[in-house]
Amino acid sequence: MTFYREALLGESKDRIVSFISSMDEDRLIVKEVIEVLIAHVDHLRSKGLIPYEVGGRALEVLKELLKNSDELFKLKAEDVHEAIEIYLTNALGVDAGWIPLGRSRNDHVATALRLKTKRLLVELVGEALKLREVLLKKARNHLNTLLPLTTHLQVAQISTVAHYLTYIEEMLSNYTSIFYHVLEDLIDKSPLGAGAVAGTTVPLDRSELARLLKFKGLVNNTLLATGSRDFICVVASLIASLAVSISRIAEDFIIWTTPQFNYIEPPLHHLATSSMMPHKKNLVTMEVIRAWGGEAIGHLTAILSAVKAVPSGYNLDLQEITKHLLKLITNTLEALTILRDFIEGVEFKEEVLRGDAYKYPLTITDLAEFLSIKYGKPYREVHKVLASLMRELSTSDISKICEALSSRLGISLEELRSIVIPENVLNARKVLGSPNPELVLKMIEDSERTLSNDYSIYEALINADAGPQ
Repeated sequence: MTFYREALLGESKDRIVSFISSMDEDRLIVKEVIEVLIAHVDHLRSKGLIPYEVGGRALEVLKELLKNSDELFKLKAEDVHEAIEIYLTNALGVDAGWIPLGRSRNDHVATALRLKTKRLLVELVGEALKLREVLLKKARNHLNTLLPLTTHLQVAQISTVAHYLTYIEEMLSNYTSIFYHVLEDLIDKSPLGAGAVAGTTVPLDRSELARLLKFKGLVNNTLLATGSRDFICVVASLIASLAVSISRIAEDFIIWTTPQFNYIEPPLHHLATSSMMPHKKNLVTMEVIRAWGGEAIGHLTAILSAVKAVPSGYNLDLQEITKHLLKLITNTLEALTILRDFIEGVEFKEEVLRGDAYKYPLTITDLAEFLSIKYGKPYREVHKVLASLMRELSTSDISKICEALSSRLGISLEELRSIVIPENVLNARKVLGSPNPELVLKMIEDSERTLSNDYSIYEALINADAGPQ
């Protein structure tokens, strides 16, 4: 028989209790649940709403429970909140009945979830910062390392490894800014004191409760505080988006490891072998990150689907989304850690990259732009001339194209060949954000300053007890 159901519903069946119980998932938030209850009891005691001595004994029990919560999960209960109340009753007897004054599981769990989400999100941001630092350091070493870029997985334009690495870093920088905004304006608000749905007659000071738990503000409306999981939907959407983004990076590295590309030498500990084929070296860590992008979409879909049909106010459907949120954050955190380790150890095969940079017509677009500007011809006309020439000659060899152009148009062959040299093309590109080594170095320097500022914000969050404990 469960603690809460007995008075109204009588004896309950074990199968039903097991079906609706969240005890397994509550292991993930038990620390935060106990911390929230400590704040609640401390507040009741300080305001004289419960006997001072009873509050003191309850706090002692809860603080010990905070050190070792395993005993809670040996109890038969619907959830960790009920388990704690059973535990307190066993320890304090009838005096434990003072503790739930002015408190509902609804505002309690919403508060614990916000605390947990806040801490995990700060931890994830910290890992993203470390990855950004590795990317910028690596980029400095590859300012002039040529890298063929593709669109539609077909050779497109010449770039550099540094340009590619700063692309990942800027993407992560954007996510960092968004996460900081979400932390401050959405998550770091306390629902505690909102009761079940419409508040309580107990004269609680919700601002003081928020201060005790180091929240920056309140979720004001009690219905929103207890029955909404918008903060979970927003965080889950962002995390799923990040997981998808890094899955694309993983796919790049998988492709570049194949013998058809052979652009990188991955760290050996990221590879696995075949049980049958002696020659196989599979980039399994990146394959798992790639798969995680799809799984993350599944977790997000589960969350949104559960919330979609729920009427306003708390419903037990909301209990079912917690596991998906926590899985989303923790797995993406691990993926970032693995990706950082990979990038730290990966080696770019500069000779292979250089060979492909000269092999394919990666600079023919730059040749078309040069001809349009120098000879005053519409770009589309030059574009068609070069495309027709490639078709006529049945080649994409840019040297042969330059020879044919020189012969037909009377343009200096030496000048044309100089225009299409990959290094010359990179230096000629002055557009901000392009792979010109000088511009990329400037991007790195700017990004390092942004990273330093983001580290300062992160450290402030850690010091404010918002981070991992």
